[in-house]
Amino acid sequence: MKKRNITLFAFSALLLGGLSACGSGGKTQIGILQFGGFDALEKAKNGFLDVIKESKFKDKIDINVQNANAVGADNSTMAATLSANSDLLYGIATPSAAALKNAVDSLGVKTPVIFSAVTNPEGAKLLKEPSAPEGNCTGVVDIGPIEEELRILTMFPDVDNIVSLYTSSEVNSVFQVEIAEEWMKDKGVTFSRKGIADASQLSAAISSIGSEVDAIFLPTDDTIANAINVVKTANEARTDKLLIVGSDTGMIDGCTFALGVDYYQCGKQAAEMAIKVLDGTHIKNIPVERCDKKDVVINKKEADALGIIIPEEVLAIEGAKIIE
Repeated sequence: MKKRNITLFAFSALLLGGLSACGSGGKTQIGILQFGGFDALEKAKNGFLDVIKESKFKDKIDINVQNANAVGADNSTMAATLSANSDLLYGIATPSAAALKNAVDSLGVKTPVIFSAVTNPEGAKLLKEPSAPEGNCTGVVDIGPIEEELRILTMFPDVDNIVSLYTSSEVNSVFQVEIAEEWMKDKGVTFSRKGIADASQLSAAISSIGSEVDAIFLPTDDTIANAINVVKTANEARTDKLLIVGSDTGMIDGCTFALGVDYYQCGKQAAEMAIKVLDGTHIKNIPVERCDKKDVVINKKEADALGIIIPEEVLAIEGAKIIE
């Protein structure tokens, strides 16, 4: 059954009146769009599902999960289909959240859109005021402790030249690189950018980095995270192996260490927001939240294989998980 064009007010009234929304058996339809299948987004999905399935609404909803596998065209098509057939939407990562928001807007409906794994919702035009969302969209931002990542990176000896590798079309990545660039000023370290258009340019980009560069900083970047195996292979092929830090622990297979947010927690927080909507709370009364739970992983096994020595002060970071 196709989704009726109902306002958020009417939608909330349906929910409060016994969840008599459209769909099979009168159940409320939740559509989930996940941009890729890599670790961080899987965790953001699972955290959401685990909370929803334990909520008081567990027997009153149907959930449809779609994964675009980082293919832009599929992401847009899936967003259109889910938006036309759902009462509430959950977008995991900036491209999917934006696609859902755009699809809902093009239909002229007010279907609530909850997001997570989004770094800069204002830059992605999901909303204007995070503390009081003015439209139909709110969620959980995943901007990690960038300054702390870079501080740890500079604990390694002879790190004088850092390149940030990122996807130039991802606003969340550009946003993080700008923060990193500002923080690195006056630190006595050269910091520069190297943008790629898509994953097909990733291997060549790493191969082309000059021998004067000591390390790579990877922001939370969906395109790169989805192709982290390419990063690993390209770095291993270099004669001068590079120290690589990732802002997402799901990138750890291609990094020396990664420090980011706990994406399972991001998903749980997003689910709590969805439950508030199902209870009739208006989006404007659900401010954007930041996921502050950190996740630190050190890939000593990869570092040893590359001949990179990890300082003892890095290995001693509280709460760090070490891959031996």
